[in-house]
Amino acid sequence: MKKIIILFCILNSVLVYSQDHSCSRAKKQSLSSRILFQARNASSPAAQISHEYKYDVKFVHLDLKLERINKYIVGGVKTIATVTLAPLDTFMTLLHQNLIIDSIRFNGMLLSALRQDSMVKIKTPSTLNNGTSFTVSIYYKGTPPIGGSAIGSGFSNGTSGSWGNQATWSLSESLVAYHWWPTKQILTDKIDSSWVFVTTDSINKVGSNGKLKNVVNIGNKKRYEWKSRTPIAYYLISVAVAKYKEYNLYAHPLYLPNDSILIQNYIYDGAINNTNWINQQKVQLNKMPQVLEFQSKMYGMYPFYKEKYGHCMAPFGGGMEHQTMTSLGFFEYYINAHELGHQWWGDNVTCKGWADIWINEGFASYTEHLVAQYLDPTNFLPNLNAAHNSVMSQPGGSVFFTNHDTVDANVIFNSRLTYDKGGAIIRSLQFLTNNDSVWFNTLRGFQNTYKNSTASVIDFKNYYQTQTGINATQFFNQWYYGEGYPTFNVKYNFSNGGFYLKNTQNVSMPNVTPFFTTPLQYKISRVGQADTTIRLNHFQATENFSFALTGTVSAVLCDPNNWIINKVVGPSRDITLGNNPTALESIDLQTNNTQIFIGPNPSTGIINITKNNEDILFAEVFDINGNLILQSNFQKQLKIDLTNHVNGVYLINVLQKDKQLKLSQKIIKQ
Repeated sequence: MKKIIILFCILNSVLVYSQDHSCSRAKKQSLSSRILFQARNASSPAAQISHEYKYDVKFVHLDLKLERINKYIVGGVKTIATVTLAPLDTFMTLLHQNLIIDSIRFNGMLLSALRQDSMVKIKTPSTLNNGTSFTVSIYYKGTPPIGGSAIGSGFSNGTSGSWGNQATWSLSESLVAYHWWPTKQILTDKIDSSWVFVTTDSINKVGSNGKLKNVVNIGNKKRYEWKSRTPIAYYLISVAVAKYKEYNLYAHPLYLPNDSILIQNYIYDGAINNTNWINQQKVQLNKMPQVLEFQSKMYGMYPFYKEKYGHCMAPFGGGMEHQTMTSLGFFEYYINAHELGHQWWGDNVTCKGWADIWINEGFASYTEHLVAQYLDPTNFLPNLNAAHNSVMSQPGGSVFFTNHDTVDANVIFNSRLTYDKGGAIIRSLQFLTNNDSVWFNTLRGFQNTYKNSTASVIDFKNYYQTQTGINATQFFNQWYYGEGYPTFNVKYNFSNGGFYLKNTQNVSMPNVTPFFTTPLQYKISRVGQADTTIRLNHFQATENFSFALTGTVSAVLCDPNNWIINKVVGPSRDITLGNNPTALESIDLQTNNTQIFIGPNPSTGIINITKNNEDILFAEVFDINGNLILQSNFQKQLKIDLTNHVNGVYLINVLQKDKQLKLSQKIIKQ
C-alpha cells in the first residue's frame, strides 16, 4: 500500500503531489482508540477468539447489494470451512456491531448467534471432528463504521474532487475486513477461493478480485459476478462501485510467448475522456504492461496471470494492493509500480503476522528502486537518495517491532522505517550477496516456495542463507533489528605506484548498533585513465587498505551507487597515509564486471570460491599474522577447509596465472 498527499491545482488542473511514503500518514491518523481496542481483540489469539483457530476457511461467497451514492450494505456471506482442531462446538467470526444480522444458517439449519461487541458466536448443532466440512451463511445489513483502516475507513463512500465521481469502496488493511463482511481475521488462514457478487444500479460498474465471469441484468440493476480460484488473505477481498468506463491494456511477459495478461482498468467516466487525465495519468497507466513484464522477469511470472491484473479508481490519496485489482486514487508511475510489486510481496506471499510487514511493504518499496534503476534511470539515484535521507533524518529507529505493536498504525505503517528503511536495506542485502544472478534466483525461489501462503522475516532470512550460502545474521542484527546508520570518514593517499585508504566509522546509535560490518565500494578517478571501482569489506571501526595503482588520483567516491544507508565525510587526501602498510592492508579488487564469489562470510570453516568461467586461477589463504596457510589452483570452484584452524580473520587472495591479484577478501571464521 502506498499513501500520497495530493494537492489539486484548480487553476491549471495539473496534479501536484508530495510523498509521505506509501500509506503512512493516513494510516497513522486513522486508528482511533476505539478502533485500536476492537482491532486488538480481533487480531490477538486470546481465549475469547480461540474458536477461530479450529477451522480452515476454504471458500467465501460475498453476495451484496451496494450503490455508489452511499455505503449501506445489504446481503449475505457464505463461508465453507473444515475443522482442523477438534472438538469444534462453536463457530466464531467477526462482524462489526453496526451491522445487523437478519439470519444465520449453519449447514442449512436456521440458528441464532451470541454477539459480544464484534464477535459472532454460533453454537453448532453437534460437535464437529477434524476434517469435517461445514457451511455458514450470514445475512446482514447496515452502515459500516468510520475509520479503522490503513487509509480512511474499512468501507467508504465519497466523491472525487477532481472528476466529480461518487464511489463506494472497501479498504480492509490491516484489521477491518470485519467492518463490512463477516470475516476470520487471521493472516495464516488464506481463503482458498472466493466469489464476490455485487448487485447495483445498472449505470454503475463493480470491480473486484479474480475474473468477471458474468453480468446479470435484474430489472434496472445489474449483478457483477467476480470469481477467483486463487488463495487470498482476508484483507485483500475488495469491492469498488462507481460510474466507471473500462480501459484495458495487455502485458506480454516472456513466460507467455503466445499469450497475454489482461490489465483491466475501471476509470471514472468523468476522467476517462478528460484532456488532463489523458495527458497525465493515462500516460502513466499506459506504462503498466512494461512494468508488469519487468517485474515478472525479476520475481517470476506474475502470480495471478490466469485471472488478471487491474485498477479501480476510488477517491482516496494513494493505492491499496487488492489482489488482482488495485484500488487507487490516481495513476502515478511509482505508486503503480509499488502496488503491482505487492502482487508478489503481500498478495502471493503474505506476511505471516503484521510484525512481518517488511515482507509486504519493504519489498514493494524495493520494487520502486528496481523499476527506477532499469526503467527510469534518470530518477533512480534521486529517488534512492530521498529514501536514504528520510531514514537518516532521525538518528535511530528499527524496521523490527514486536507483536505488541501490531495494532499501532504509527509502527506498522511508519513511512521512514517500514517503507524507506525497509526497502533500502533489501537493496543493501542485494549488495551483500554480490551476485545478481544468485540474488534474483533467491527472490524467485522464495516466491515459488511460499506462494499462496504466508512467510515471516525469519522465513526469508533462513531461505536466503540456504540459497546463497551467506550467513545473514549480522546483516539482520545491524539493519533490520538494529538502529541507526554509519558515517564514514574517508581519507586516501597515493604515491610511488601505491594507493592508501583509511576509513573510520562512527554510528548514530552506538548504544544499540555500535558498528556496521559491511562491504563498501569506492570509485577511484585518475587523470587520463578509466575510473576504477573497488569493493572493500569493513570489519572494524578503522580500516586501512593499500594496493598498487598507477597514475594520478583526481577523486575518490565512497559508496558511489548508494548501496548502503550512510553519510560520508570526505573522501579527502591525507599525505601521511601509506608509511607503514601491513600484509593485511589489501583490497578487494573486484570491479563491477568481476564474477567471483567467496562465501559464506562469516563462516564456520568451509568456504567456497566460485566463478563463472573456465580460466585457471590461483588462491592463497593467509592468517591474521600474514602466514600462508593454504594455496591451490582451481577453475570454476574451490572448497577451502579451515575447520581445524582457530577462529578469527583470514585473508583470501585470488590471482591470475601471472600472479596478478584479481580479488582479495577478508573472511571471518567463527
